[in-house]
Amino acid sequence: MINSFLANSFLDKISLNSIQKDAVCYDEGPQLVFAGAGTGKTRVLTAKIAWLIQNKNIYPNQIFAATFTNKAAREMQKRVEDLTSIPCYGLWIGTFHSLCARILRKEAEKIGYNSFFSIYDEADQISCIKKVAKSFNIDERNMSPKMLISKISKYKNYCIPPKQLAGHGQNYYEELVINAYSEYQKMLFKQNAMDFDDLITNCVYLFRENNDVAEYYQSLFKYILVDEYQDTNLAQFYLIEILSKKHKNIFVVGDDDQSIYTWRGARLENILTFEKKFPNTKVFKLEQNYRSTKGILDFANAVISGNKIRASKRLWTTQKGENDVTIVRYRNDQSEAESVTDCVSELIKNGVNPGNIAILFRTNAQSRLFEDSMRKRQIRYVLVGGISFYERKEIKDCLAYLRLCVNKKDDASCERILNVPPRSIGDKCREILIKKSKQKQKSLLETILEESDLSDYGRGQNGILEIKKLFSSIYAFQEKNISPYKILKFILTETGYITMYEEDDTEESQSRIENINELLNALAIWEKDNISKGLLEFLEEISLSTDIDRYEQKDDCVSLLTLHSAKGLEFSHVFIVGCEDGILPSTLNIDKEEMIEEERRLLYVGITRAMKYLQISYTDSRWRFGNLLPMEKSRFLYDIPKEYYNYIDKSNLYLFEEDFNTKVIQSPHKEKNKLDKSDYNSNNYKNEEDFSQERIEYKIGQMVFHKSYGKGRIVNISGFGNDMKMTVLFNNGTRIRLMAKFAKLET
Repeated sequence: MINSFLANSFLDKISLNSIQKDAVCYDEGPQLVFAGAGTGKTRVLTAKIAWLIQNKNIYPNQIFAATFTNKAAREMQKRVEDLTSIPCYGLWIGTFHSLCARILRKEAEKIGYNSFFSIYDEADQISCIKKVAKSFNIDERNMSPKMLISKISKYKNYCIPPKQLAGHGQNYYEELVINAYSEYQKMLFKQNAMDFDDLITNCVYLFRENNDVAEYYQSLFKYILVDEYQDTNLAQFYLIEILSKKHKNIFVVGDDDQSIYTWRGARLENILTFEKKFPNTKVFKLEQNYRSTKGILDFANAVISGNKIRASKRLWTTQKGENDVTIVRYRNDQSEAESVTDCVSELIKNGVNPGNIAILFRTNAQSRLFEDSMRKRQIRYVLVGGISFYERKEIKDCLAYLRLCVNKKDDASCERILNVPPRSIGDKCREILIKKSKQKQKSLLETILEESDLSDYGRGQNGILEIKKLFSSIYAFQEKNISPYKILKFILTETGYITMYEEDDTEESQSRIENINELLNALAIWEKDNISKGLLEFLEEISLSTDIDRYEQKDDCVSLLTLHSAKGLEFSHVFIVGCEDGILPSTLNIDKEEMIEEERRLLYVGITRAMKYLQISYTDSRWRFGNLLPMEKSRFLYDIPKEYYNYIDKSNLYLFEEDFNTKVIQSPHKEKNKLDKSDYNSNNYKNEEDFSQERIEYKIGQMVFHKSYGKGRIVNISGFGNDMKMTVLFNNGTRIRLMAKFAKLET
């Protein structure tokens, strides 16, 4: 039936295999599509939306499609329009945060906000939480602002409001966090602001507390579709559970093997228990990979098979390949960086496009050596995850002015620009303003706009007057529908913001001016593409954009990025570096089995980015925390069948004179497939520059026995020889730091 239907369907335009077609055309309730890496997940999701519109006569505004990046949402919408040949402006497609913001703009008054609320980023959150911490006398050395925000975020991910927690703290520390959470939410509410977590939790609260609103959206959305379902948190699960309650049409796509965001609230169980949560679910498994060669997939399957908690599946492909995977052992991190960069240089000389090459690492800190090596060889590169454009000081200053144009209650933005550019508004003047705003129960900007006598502000009164005149003019402009681009130009001119940098006349100031001009360009282009939208929508898009949304693979640049940032991307040639215990898996996760499995999934994600060639490397030693430390290759590499990779030992410095690149790319090393424990543990170094101790007896991850504490695992090591110290996590839960020479541990 499906096949005959497809013969006359627009789906014939798309190359779908039989399982993909069945998943697209199934229409009898909840669907779970396990879509392995490179199996055409986005294609299926896009085809499903188009099929619903064209063949089920569903209006675009009746579809709620949640993606995990705005970039993916834009690309999918364009593809849907191409397939259906109709504009889909009403389609609800975007990230959970952007879709919830869209709902809240309409319904904000029902939870006490107005529709012009600001969306606070991490910097704004930290600014607010610091004030909260100060009011509770919380010492930042004991509890940093980021730690406090993280604790609060966990409560929000579980949709637990402060009032539900009051008095339920298990200890003084928890009570302090709960009280800070309560005060923080009051501060956000007063400023008519929400942070990222609030966008989703406030939607859930909105629906729970307003049945009529919930019923409206339940009726409106006939189909709920979710991409990357394995990365959803509990609040997102609650949201889609509510929205799908009436029609029961929920279609989720994901891969439990690529769940790598537990640290920010993602719940693997959301996808693994989907069938229990949504009865009568039909499950489809996409296992044919269209990205990578067979050799890379065999290696990937071998790695991920080490996880116990996962759905049964195995990627396969019809694409052949030779010498696809190589594991290389290096002497130290410096030689690793130099040699990998040499290999990259050779690839480029042999005609590989730099944009098709990526170097992946566990943490951003690992990028330095590779950046140095790239610059030395004049290889262009782009570092994903550095300071993003919208996080630069001058851009955040401009955006603070613009946010105040739509939200007078935004105190965080007002405090940022009070004395930027300098207006003689010092601490004393600021304190007077804050005191008056509290007395009047108004925001800082509202207080300024209402002031008639400015004499109380002393030397700062002219600055206060300047701000009052500026925003009085801006609000008058907005009534005349002056474009956001012209408003920003007006702000920059009236405040002398650009003049401030021009007078400084330094290279850094010139760079800031160029960035401001780029913001003006971005705003002008945005206005052209969004004629019916205004400043509020522009600010919302900026607030909800991510590094990956802004990242574009450049043909002339090698990509340097973390394994987390690489998710969703693909490259013909991939180098995964620093594959060592303590790094991958991270020391932070090394003593929890469920986190070890996530670290293994992270490696799997990196492996499956590679299309044609993959190199994984580890080192015998690495500079960490100011010391040269012995390292051991990642436990994830031990149990992989030797026929799945080539092995090259580059730990001897003398080998660097050989043509390493030719060996890796064209002709496998003669002594391949020697990556076993006996080979590594020998540690027979031949160079005088090696470690001072006679022999490395202990390694991170190694199991040991102590006569008093029993069996345990070494989770950290520092120092060498007689000065070596170890942290051991024993099976009884005790964690003890020991001196190696006195510990008398048995191995």
